[in-house]
Amino acid sequence: LLKMRLDAMAEHPGLRKHLPLVKYLGTQGISSDESEDEVRRTISYPRVYPRWRSQQLSALMWEADLAIMEFLCITIGKRKKAGTQLRSRPHSAKFNDAAAAPPGLPVNCYDATWLSSLHPRSKKHLRVREEEYDFAPGCAGGHTGIMNCQCPFRR
Repeated sequence: LLKMRLDAMAEHPGLRKHLPLVKYLGTQGISSDESEDEVRRTISYPRVYPRWRSQQLSALMWEADLAIMEFLCITIGKRKKAGTQLRSRPHSAKFNDAAAAPPGLPVNCYDATWLSSLHPRSKKHLRVREEEYDFAPGCAGGHTGIMNCQCPFRR
């Protein structure tokens, strides 16, 4: 899922500027799945979200998932893999409290309630960056978002 998300974001002009953030998050930024029925042709995997992730970061990930769908609809030069089942990943209200939060993100990437519930020592080890990440969509000539802050995942 991470590779598909990165590939789709690289092709999407509005999401391309967020690639360094999503690469930095790696698999820790991805929602886990909860399998329901593996007998049917279409399998439903309701999303289970990391508790630490802010709504803004979650919205960015949802946009990236929509870009994946657009990216996968382009069938030129691609071959369907035999035996693959159709997957449905509906949103859910479930959270994974055990999901590890990546350290060193801007403050608005973390859920404020989750962040305030941390023990001071845990919060210190999280190394929260006080600047806010610009979640606005990128544009061809603009330098917004990650390019404006001194984040560890800036390239």
